[in-house]
Amino acid sequence: MDYVDPARNLISFTTGGGAVFAESAPAQAVDAFRQAWERVSADHGVEAGEVTRIEAYWQPAHWDERYLTRTFGDVELEYVFPRPDPGGWHTALDQAREVLDEVAAG
Repeated sequence: MDYVDPARNLISFTTGGGAVFAESAPAQAVDAFRQAWERVSADHGVEAGEVTRIEAYWQPAHWDERYLTRTFGDVELEYVFPRPDPGGWHTALDQAREVLDEVAAG
């Protein structure tokens, strides 16, 4: 398995210069994007204004959507899997693992 377990939301931040910084946070956390960004910013000295694109395994929670807008403005955001309702994580994680296993198998 070459990918991060989908129970962790793999989140990457791309700058206008093309540098990509990635971190992961618990997928079910309502502040996963904040957690990942704080580590990237602290570890690499990247400023929010430098970020032009954010990609992730999971759709941000409503709390994180507001955080992203406040922090990055109208940055491009893409994610692979829609965020399930709180009671639907078990099924969503199983389905995500199947998809990622298929992709990894090539």
